[in-house]
Amino acid sequence: MPHAADLRRLAHLRQLLALALAQEDWARIHEIDLLIRQGLLRLCEGGEFAPRTLAELAPLKALHGQALQACSRECKRLSDLLESHTEHQEGRRAYSLADSVQAEG
Repeated sequence: MPHAADLRRLAHLRQLLALALAQEDWARIHEIDLLIRQGLLRLCEGGEFAPRTLAELAPLKALHGQALQACSRECKRLSDLLESHTEHQEGRRAYSLADSVQAEG
């Protein structure tokens, strides 16, 4: 039988995760994710989850999935931004090199 305190703590972590997700606070989402992991590990020490426990954890699971998708989108956005900066930097180098070659000639 899962501990009621553990389930309450996970419900509280779900609220914190929702807030961090709304604020796009990626570092906080990571911290909360680690705490959720610890809480779930503590809950499953007794074996598999009972259907009632799974039902109580369903909102957390759904929100965690949303957070995972949001983090994936942010990683993609940052990757694209980095790629754009890299391309611009390479372009500036090419123009600089062309200018220096023209100055020599």
